[in-house]
Amino acid sequence: MRADNVILIGFMGAGKSAVGRLLARRLGRCFVETDDMIVARVGRPIPEIFRVEGEERFRELEADALDALKLKSGDVIATGGGLPCREGRMEALRALGTVVWLAGDFADLYERARRSADRPMLAGRTAEELETLYRAREPYYRRAHIVVDTGGLGPDQVVARVLAALREPHAARV
Repeated sequence: MRADNVILIGFMGAGKSAVGRLLARRLGRCFVETDDMIVARVGRPIPEIFRVEGEERFRELEADALDALKLKSGDVIATGGGLPCREGRMEALRALGTVVWLAGDFADLYERARRSADRPMLAGRTAEELETLYRAREPYYRRAHIVVDTGGLGPDQVVARVLAALREPHAARV
């Protein structure tokens, strides 16, 4: 039996945090972000974890956060963009509830991500390198239960699409 969480995945700039907060409010559920779980556990901001301990250590902390999600039930969960992109992690997320990929055009996601501060995965990378990263992550994201295209939509519109997809028993794409 699959747990009843709603898990939002997608590349940086997809709107997982903004959509997740709104969706949780609309559903009357708690909102959980794996990045916040990591910060609470180690007591340092994510950019500092990347800078001091490196990306590999951060990915280990993500694995711990993923393990801790097994205790969640009925929540809306936003993952970091890279969390689903290791072997076995999409299966683990799918077992926790309904996984929703907030998909979008790379150029739009990149622009949105650049507007927000503290994105260690942006640091020192060109747009071309980030697009390569995005393309490498897509096969993982594609394994979500539901795909919602966020192109040209604001957070409220994305939430409406997610809610519609969640109500549709056999929704695969919206």
